[in-house]
Amino acid sequence: MNAWSIKADEAQREVLVEEFRNRLAQALATTEDGQEAAAGDQSAGASREVDLATLLGEIAMLRNELRLQSRQFKQTLEELRRFGDDLRTNNERLQRDLERAHEQTSLVAQQTARPLLLALLDLRDRLQAGVDAAGRMPSSIMTRLVPGPQRFAASLAEGQRLSLQRLDELLAGQRVRAMRVEGEAFDPQRMRVVGVESGTAAAVAEGTVLREVRRGFYHDDGLLRLAEVIVSKKANP
Repeated sequence: MNAWSIKADEAQREVLVEEFRNRLAQALATTEDGQEAAAGDQSAGASREVDLATLLGEIAMLRNELRLQSRQFKQTLEELRRFGDDLRTNNERLQRDLERAHEQTSLVAQQTARPLLLALLDLRDRLQAGVDAAGRMPSSIMTRLVPGPQRFAASLAEGQRLSLQRLDELLAGQRVRAMRVEGEAFDPQRMRVVGVESGTAAAVAEGTVLREVRRGFYHDDGLLRLAEVIVSKKANP
């Protein structure tokens, strides 16, 4: 073998070695890149797993918080319902107390006013008797000859009539009203018999009120004074 052949073989061998070295470097680079990519994929997967676990944990915490708030809301509603029931009960009790107090006040007022109203009715009876007597005063020759006393009596009767009218207005202002019982059947709840008359007309039933001796009165819706009356009685056959 000559020297040129030997040199050619050495040059070819160096090319082959250099090519092998390059191929090995490329293979090593490709392996490192694959390992780095695999490591990156594992890291991303772990990150995704960590994010999913965190999300599930937060959802569980939120569910527990909602459950707790729902329980508190129900407790608040129950407390409000009990408060409303207590308030309604207290209002009903207060209303009953107010009605009872009003009734007691009205009763006390009636009991206090009753003696005064009865005294005013007695005064009215006397004024009415004076007016009635003045209206029945007989006329005589003396009164025609001496008209002064007659005029004085008429003036006195007019004063009593005006006083009686004023008293009736006062009683009406106190919700006092007179009974009208003449011609009605006797009612022991409102009347007291002070006399009977027999021999009345056949059309008049027994026990019918013929006249009032003393007028009865109401105060508001209650009885203030009984009426004293004379009633009819059938004559014995």
